[in-house]
Amino acid sequence: MMVGLLKTKGPATVAAVPSHGPNTHEDEKMNDIINTTTGAAALGLPTSRRLFLSALPGLAAASIVPAALISPNVAHAHPEPSLATDTAHENTDLLQAYDRLVAAQSEFADATKALDWIGDEWRHLWPLAPEELLGGANAHQNSFEYLKYAERDIIGRFLFRDTSVLTKRLAREFREQNERQCFHVHTSEEARKRIDELSQYTPKGRTEKALVRNRAWRNEGLAQWKQRLELAVAYEAETARLSEAAGVVPAAQRIVDADAAVKEASAKISMIPAFTHEGLRIKARALQASGLFDGDPNTPGRWGEFCRFIHAVIGAGEEAQV
Repeated sequence: MMVGLLKTKGPATVAAVPSHGPNTHEDEKMNDIINTTTGAAALGLPTSRRLFLSALPGLAAASIVPAALISPNVAHAHPEPSLATDTAHENTDLLQAYDRLVAAQSEFADATKALDWIGDEWRHLWPLAPEELLGGANAHQNSFEYLKYAERDIIGRFLFRDTSVLTKRLAREFREQNERQCFHVHTSEEARKRIDELSQYTPKGRTEKALVRNRAWRNEGLAQWKQRLELAVAYEAETARLSEAAGVVPAAQRIVDADAAVKEASAKISMIPAFTHEGLRIKARALQASGLFDGDPNTPGRWGEFCRFIHAVIGAGEEAQV
């Protein structure tokens, strides 16, 4: 599994994303795009498309890009509304900074749409992992560490496959209760590790019968993982080829760059004095652009207080324009 970092402008916002193809420069650039969404959820923070990018999978088992642009609840995916007409007395520097924020948010929205387009356009070409590579179900609900092994599509969204055809591995009752499921996908890295472990394992037994049984278990395991290795290498090579052909890496990098621009613009707004109520509204919208204060205003504790304050400031400005 290769690990790398996407180039970022400003604070890093991407998370580890393994790729399972050849160790190329493009593989390494994609490592910083995936499990942040799950980590944020575990901490009770909002999980936005931006955070997911901070997490675009480990594409378990194959893809160069990841997980987790899933949530439509994106704080800065849509450009901010125009300011009130009465800004004659507002700080000019603040107004210009707000214009840069609006432009950055517009670019983020366009970049996100472009990546979504890739996901839809290449959907019919993206292969399912061979059934022999499938592990446990509910892989999309795994712990943060193992989310990277969940099966994903070309842009890193969890892939839920039809279970009705998996008659050999799933019980009828399970298939009836779970029409679609996301599965763990064994990777070539995992297969090589298991093969190495089994190769070093020396079967033992207190009796000849037990020794024969343990040797058979080891040999059967070796044969199974060698088959999985062969399948995983082919699957990972094909998904890596499709990801490169579709331009997933530059599309994902575009989102990371746009996200950095939004955060940079928002940070600058926070440092520029406001002269009027409209200026305070600008500052509130800049904070909201982070996505951190875009949650439920009824949330208890300080976090809810922050959310209610920001919503109140923005709401007061909007009411003044009516």
